[in-house]
Amino acid sequence: MLDQLRKLRFARFRMELEACEALQLPPYKGATLRGAFGSTFKRVVCVRRDGQCAGCLVRAHCAYSYVFETPAADSEADLARHYTFAPHPFVMEPPEEARVAYGAGERLSLGLVLIGRAIDYLPYFIHALDEMGQRGLGHGRGKARLARVWTPAAMPAGETAIYAAADAQLQTGSPVYHGPRQVPVTGGALRLRLATPTRLKDEGRLTPGVDFPLLVRSLLRRTSELARIHCQAPLELDYRGWIERARTVRPLEAALHWHDWERYSRRQETRMKMGGVVGRVAFAGDVEPFMPLVALGQDLHVGKGTSFGLGRYEITTGE
Repeated sequence: MLDQLRKLRFARFRMELEACEALQLPPYKGATLRGAFGSTFKRVVCVRRDGQCAGCLVRAHCAYSYVFETPAADSEADLARHYTFAPHPFVMEPPEEARVAYGAGERLSLGLVLIGRAIDYLPYFIHALDEMGQRGLGHGRGKARLARVWTPAAMPAGETAIYAAADAQLQTGSPVYHGPRQVPVTGGALRLRLATPTRLKDEGRLTPGVDFPLLVRSLLRRTSELARIHCQAPLELDYRGWIERARTVRPLEAALHWHDWERYSRRQETRMKMGGVVGRVAFAGDVEPFMPLVALGQDLHVGKGTSFGLGRYEITTGE
């Protein structure tokens, strides 16, 4: 499995926003940041005054169209039956802190994962994030600026700065990972902390818990789609065999609860519930063969709403 997962390329970044005036944000900032970012991204790259993508002559070469509306037709036939658009080639990770008020000069940081071809669009992401802050965020539309961007430490030498507002110059050469950054050894038990609401579906319905076969199936589906569509590298795996093998892994313990929240969709002009499960879950059995897949999911997230930061989990140790 590990050799196949190495076909999937991604890069990680940290973006630090500095408040220029008072900011009032919700406890979970994923909807605010992702929503403002999406509309700003379109605004800064769109060549049409009406903002309509349908019938646009440059749509096939448009950064916004690729990042936010990649056609599902580029993927497998069965994907096209279930999705209008392919999975987004990025994951935005809002700060975990529930803090809602930031004064002028205070900072908050968010993670950004770019997948496959989207790595080349990093300058667009940086420009759109800075413009997003200047347009105003949250209640009262407080302004902010993108102070700096860096790549998290991949080596003991530490992090690497690639952009600072002072000179507005982007450094090249960010590390690109091929497959999981690191595959931990579990010793027979796998423990996960679901940090943000995780929305897994079974037979079209959201599940109130997380079992191992469902987790594996969801991760296989997501990594397969991302690799095929955004990395142009289909995974050659025995999907059915891996899912059957996952059924031998048993639940060990779980301390999960449902966290409900909602966001307003400007496109659909309605409020949408985006709840999911959070907490801790553990599994026992022959989990080692699945660790490359589970480790990769820490960066790519799992389930629905990943571009909002949902489905983020981490492998933990101890009780």
